[in-house]
Amino acid sequence: MRSVSAFWALVIMAGFAELGYVTLNISAMPVYLREVVGLGEATITAVGSVFLLTEAIFRAPMGALSDRIGRRRLITLAPMLTVVTSLATLLARHPLQFAILRALDGLSAAMLWPAAYAAIGDSVPAQRRSWAMSFLNMTYMGGIALGPLAGGLANDLTGAKQASFYLTACLFAIATLIAWRFYPDDGRKAGNPSMREGHFSVQALLRALRAAPGHMLLAFTVFFGIGLVMLLVKLYAMDEYGVSETLFGAGLVVPALAIAALSLPLGRLADKLGRARSIRIGLSAAALVLWSVVAPSKPPLAWVVVAAALGAITFVLTFAAWMAELSEIDPARRGIILGAAGTTQGIGSILGALLGGFLYEHVPLRLGEVFIPAHRTPFLACAAVITLSALLSWLVLKPKPARTA
Repeated sequence: MRSVSAFWALVIMAGFAELGYVTLNISAMPVYLREVVGLGEATITAVGSVFLLTEAIFRAPMGALSDRIGRRRLITLAPMLTVVTSLATLLARHPLQFAILRALDGLSAAMLWPAAYAAIGDSVPAQRRSWAMSFLNMTYMGGIALGPLAGGLANDLTGAKQASFYLTACLFAIATLIAWRFYPDDGRKAGNPSMREGHFSVQALLRALRAAPGHMLLAFTVFFGIGLVMLLVKLYAMDEYGVSETLFGAGLVVPALAIAALSLPLGRLADKLGRARSIRIGLSAAALVLWSVVAPSKPPLAWVVVAAALGAITFVLTFAAWMAELSEIDPARRGIILGAAGTTQGIGSILGALLGGFLYEHVPLRLGEVFIPAHRTPFLACAAVITLSALLSWLVLKPKPARTA
């Protein structure tokens, strides 16, 4: 019963936290920095990349720390930190101040996610781990889908771009309360000699990276592709289709419903198909979806919404299997392995985001008679990188027998 209540506390807490992170970083910050502060897209993505950089640097140390002192401390402290940074953003004026606050947000995310995923790995049998991870993925993708709607509604209903920051502070406060009140102490104390594997060092990180170099390379390429567009999606929708913030968020409700309906069946499917096969299928399908919306001419908005739903489904299938795959590389060092993968993913996201912002603002393409405006080139690059990742997955991953129970 204790493990069941802890599991559901994790899932609900993660839902509020991810909704907060997406509302803050994907919805609130890009619009606020461009419309209120007056920054360009390259600077906006540079500020956003500080979040990714800090998360990447600290994921492995925080994963190792969670192995040593327990998951609960980090899971409780992390959202509390972002309550403060959300409100402090409204006092910032200079890009450097925004960057410092996003660095603290990155530290918060680095504390939270390796501990949360490792806690799921701790409490669920291996034969149901993809299914269990799919609950966190459901909340993760639900946040991605609903965050822009929540932030857009807050801004449009109040007529103030600052409103979404008050919303994110409330979301993280709720996440903190859930973790503090309902997630039990996992019994690990600082200095516990049985947890020496929880020490972090550069050597420990390198050992974690060497444990599965192919997995780390795949993590880098996938998240490099995601990083190319992740901070630009809302600005692209506003520039290409002229949609309001609320309408942009409402357009993501269809993907949110698809996620809610299919996350658990897809998690079970990943267990049955096997992790390698699920990851290959998911990445290949994601590449096809991306190519369908990067034609030189503007694709119909209705198809973009459908493609977003299909992309969300492929992500759920892939990510549930991916996190389960990582959690089995070295169960004794699960926290630092997940942290090392998170660091690799974060580095990929940072480089992708920096390149994506530069492409969006400065780099149109001309291929013969075909002209591709600058704001579409990051999406073209994303499709190419995810295609490369799908091909790489066939080389890196070794199928294991599918789970039957």
